Amino acid sequence: MLRLTSVLACCAVLAAACATANAERPAGGALTAGLAQAVSCLDPHQTPQTQNLNVSRQLVDSLTDQDPRTGEIVPWLATSWKVDKQAERFTFTLRDGVTFSDGAPLDAAAVVANLDDIAKLGARSPLGSGYLAGYAGASALDAKTVEVRFEAPSAQFLQATSMVTLGMLSPGTLGKTPEQRCAGGLAGSGPYVLDRVALNEEVRLSARTGYAWPGAPAANRGVPRVRTLTFAIVTDPSARHGSLLSGQLDADLQVLQQDQRSFGEQGPRLLSATRPGIVYTLLPNESRPALRDPSVRRAIGAALDRSRFAPLLAAGERPATDVLATTTPGYKDRSAGLAYAPDEAARLLDAAGWRRGPDGVRVKGSQRLSFDLVYSANEPYGSLYQLMAQQLAEAGIELRPTPLDDATNSARQGSGDYDFVAWAVTRGDPTVLASVYPVKSANPLRRTGRTRWTARSPASPRCSIPPSAPAPSTPPPRRSSPAGTASRSSSRPRRSASRGG
Repeated sequence: MLRLTSVLACCAVLAAACATANAERPAGGALTAGLAQAVSCLDPHQTPQTQNLNVSRQLVDSLTDQDPRTGEIVPWLATSWKVDKQAERFTFTLRDGVTFSDGAPLDAAAVVANLDDIAKLGARSPLGSGYLAGYAGASALDAKTVEVRFEAPSAQFLQATSMVTLGMLSPGTLGKTPEQRCAGGLAGSGPYVLDRVALNEEVRLSARTGYAWPGAPAANRGVPRVRTLTFAIVTDPSARHGSLLSGQLDADLQVLQQDQRSFGEQGPRLLSATRPGIVYTLLPNESRPALRDPSVRRAIGAALDRSRFAPLLAAGERPATDVLATTTPGYKDRSAGLAYAPDEAARLLDAAGWRRGPDGVRVKGSQRLSFDLVYSANEPYGSLYQLMAQQLAEAGIELRPTPLDDATNSARQGSGDYDFVAWAVTRGDPTVLASVYPVKSANPLRRTGRTRWTARSPASPRCSIPPSAPAPSTPPPRRSSPAGTASRSSSRPRRSASRGG
């Protein structure tokens, strides 16, 4: 998630780049930010898409915040918390005076209602279902005290309370249908309220009068200095860049590599930072017969020369050295396991029975080693996918990059109608791995059986970053070590085609 602070003093760019014509805004000013993709759902409990969460974060607060410099979990709506030794019981004390934009108080009962809502959404909340894995319920011990219980240790939950997906919506909003909430029928505790929602055109927000409870890292402790905040949907990158240079946009949240040369000492500034979490990675649909074979997945990774990606990447991006970004606890440089190894790719495919056909594409019986990579046509990485296809063709593997409109792309990903998808997941915690790889996650790999990570069998990676261990009181180096083992297992067999920090 690209998180914009409530004061809009910085535009934190994570996977791409962000340009802003004027970072300092007078109180009462307006700011218009360009989004590359349409906003499809405004309910933070439901949506996992970055462009949606950019907007939703302005509407909701979270129980905790995470200091971007240190990774420390710090107060926001909760002034303090206690965690039992088993990390199965979390008790939060709420701050006084917080209200939702519809006037309802944010009390313990409202927090319980929000957590219950996310749990009830189930598959409708692909991120929330992971954050609340093993959720056994929550109780209001009094008006300002909430107890949250899990069936097993949940080391990741405290950090999850800082994520926008667990942001607080008013009880009145929770009574609406999921469809109504996606369309904008919601009120949160955050610094902005909705003014206008045209999901394919713009979403306009206005600052809340009296807002005074930002997270601990925020520099501005009161009402946002930007009184009117507009997210304009401009899917064409040339039009978006031109609008930035002409002053029609104040910020472009997805700057393409070819446009970076236009930024200098005068005019818009280019800002970038490495976001924590899983780097942008090719994820195989393991329900497909060929991709079920770990030798094929290994060969695909070995046939990719990531050093050639660099000229196609934007500011702040570089070829990945781990499945985790450098800013994520548990990261370790595993570039040796991601090295370009065309001879090894050929050996693996030969051993698996794949032979070169007349057109150079390998075949086994009547099956061609040919795969579709589906992605949104609004993504900035089409040229990179074409380069990957060229590299894989040298190994006898056909990759067909397939750009789709947003609706078709979502439908195909939702139904599993693909061979590969490209994903990144932002979260400043090593258990971000559990949002992708286990069967009970969003499961883009389309696994069907119980899975576990094993360092001994990298040929067949299995996820065992249980949401359960270790406890949050465990020192960071020890806590990240299981994630490191899982990360090592995940990156070696696939040698994932990744970009990141």
